[in-house]
Amino acid sequence: MTRSPIPDLGSPRIFALIALVAVVACRTGRPIGIAVVPLTATTREEAIAQLNERRAQFHGLKSLMRVRATRKGQTQSFRAQLVVHDDQRMELIAYTPVGTTALKMKANGSSVTTDPIVPPDSFDFLRDADLTPAEIAMLLLGLPPRGDMQLEIAPSGLVSATKGGITAMFDPPAFPAKHVVVIRRGDRVEIEHLEVVSE
Repeated sequence: MTRSPIPDLGSPRIFALIALVAVVACRTGRPIGIAVVPLTATTREEAIAQLNERRAQFHGLKSLMRVRATRKGQTQSFRAQLVVHDDQRMELIAYTPVGTTALKMKANGSSVTTDPIVPPDSFDFLRDADLTPAEIAMLLLGLPPRGDMQLEIAPSGLVSATKGGITAMFDPPAFPAKHVVVIRRGDRVEIEHLEVVSE
């Protein structure tokens, strides 16, 4: 029985392939758009007014994020791109380590479709908060949803938001958000926004 020869990593072809994979992984889903200007408030009241104005004039946001999700004791880490068109329509694309698409999720109102199909209980936290997926996505970007959510706000942006069994904590408080931790019972999702742009 003959064995396949071990590839020579010094070979120009192998080196070019490794370089290509590295470039693809680094360029995963980079959002295209205009940089989002942070809040300029010096008081909590000014921040509330500016956040309300940003929400009223919302024209869409995109974010390249690093996600670490722990659900039912199992943890997954991945990069993803979040695209929020308005408070009804959003998309989420999760990537494999080499930059290919692992999952696409689209939502319009309360209707959610995924490719590939995932178990329906994957989105239980949306029902707990009584928000559309797009409203949750806007919250993850640092825009408080309309309604009776319990909010803590600093001059630079949201500190925390709680509704229906879920709590989102922003560290540091900022708009657009930089680092968000969402907790629901035993589940935890940590999101680091690497780049946020407007459409």
